[in-house]
Amino acid sequence: MPLKAVLIGPRGTVFKDNKAQTRLLDDLIQFIRRMNALKVHVGLWSQHPVNYNEQGHLESVESYLSRQSGASVPFYRAAWGNLLARRRGGAVAPILKGLGVEPHETILVGNNTEDMLAGVNNKLLLVRPEWYPGSHEYGFTVRSIGELAQFCELFGLRKHPIFWSVDDGNLQVRSMGPFSTRIPDFAIFGADARDAAKYDAGERQFWFLMIVSSLYFSGLMQQIDFVAAFPGHNPRSISQVRLGLDALLTTLGKCFKKDYLPDLIVRHRLAIKSQTASPEQKTFRNQLNTLHLNRRARHYDRDPPKSDIRLKGKRVLVVDDICTNGRSLDAARAYIEAAGGTAVLFSWLKTISRSFLHMNPVPTLAPFEANRIAVEPRAVEYGYSANIVSDDAPGEIDRTLAAYKRWRWP
Repeated sequence: MPLKAVLIGPRGTVFKDNKAQTRLLDDLIQFIRRMNALKVHVGLWSQHPVNYNEQGHLESVESYLSRQSGASVPFYRAAWGNLLARRRGGAVAPILKGLGVEPHETILVGNNTEDMLAGVNNKLLLVRPEWYPGSHEYGFTVRSIGELAQFCELFGLRKHPIFWSVDDGNLQVRSMGPFSTRIPDFAIFGADARDAAKYDAGERQFWFLMIVSSLYFSGLMQQIDFVAAFPGHNPRSISQVRLGLDALLTTLGKCFKKDYLPDLIVRHRLAIKSQTASPEQKTFRNQLNTLHLNRRARHYDRDPPKSDIRLKGKRVLVVDDICTNGRSLDAARAYIEAAGGTAVLFSWLKTISRSFLHMNPVPTLAPFEANRIAVEPRAVEYGYSANIVSDDAPGEIDRTLAAYKRWRWP
């Protein structure tokens, strides 16, 4: 579902030390008008009322913003009446229930520790403005009201965050869109995604924002325990896009207390690169025999833990760029299941007209060791066309990329 509500912690966001920048207020008023026209609710959420002094006239900030924007901007006073303190889990529930909105349809804009705790404990995506110095580094940063509007309008209001999906028992696969550089309707964004993922070119930030918005607004982040990225074919090579993805998923994980494990899935030796492999070399064995799990996977950017990771009963979101036949992602799933967990497999794009191949049965694996599988596993096919969930997603991606490139504020 798309964005329906924006909650703003006013201290350190609208005001700093009871003062506000005139240009910032003007831009915020414009933002509220635009959100109101798009039927996105904007409200203030804080434990402390804030007033605005305009030429000697003292007025509540919600009254000022409502009067100037022409839209109703309510103030939700935490720890007052039936509302809990913001840092409490469930504190936002009465507000969202009254609006008829789900948590994954809401973002929180805030810049202090109280905002961070409110976001984490209420499972809200935190967007952290940088126009005032903040007191923490949680959340996704925006440098201006214009960048906030860009995220909301272009990425938050997408109606089709998932294009392709498989749900069959423990097999769960999701993709944002189709991949092709030859089909005219897909060629522009397909080529850009390929360039961003494989060549450290393209609109990398665009694809990062697409990942965040798809995972959050689809509700996927609410359903998992850990996040991991699928490694490249060469264990000695770390691309700039992978470093950027590590930072992105670290930030996303911190927003929801979902540990990002950048080295959970280990490429212990060189695999044949799928783009250059011959048909005979495109096998499950190419993946199974070059991967294993890391027993002491790092959490975020911290040092390795002193105890083994426990995946039993846990759900791991595995993120990859372009899924062709799915052998690599299915190999990751097999290793995670061998360790007692389940996997949700997510890719940026799914190659058109190619079935997803799922091992059945799965060979016996030692999840934390290098394995030598001698016989190619049999596969069950999940057809491309049969698993499209939104024919409108490709056009939406194409329009979003074009709008991202030409974005101007206001």
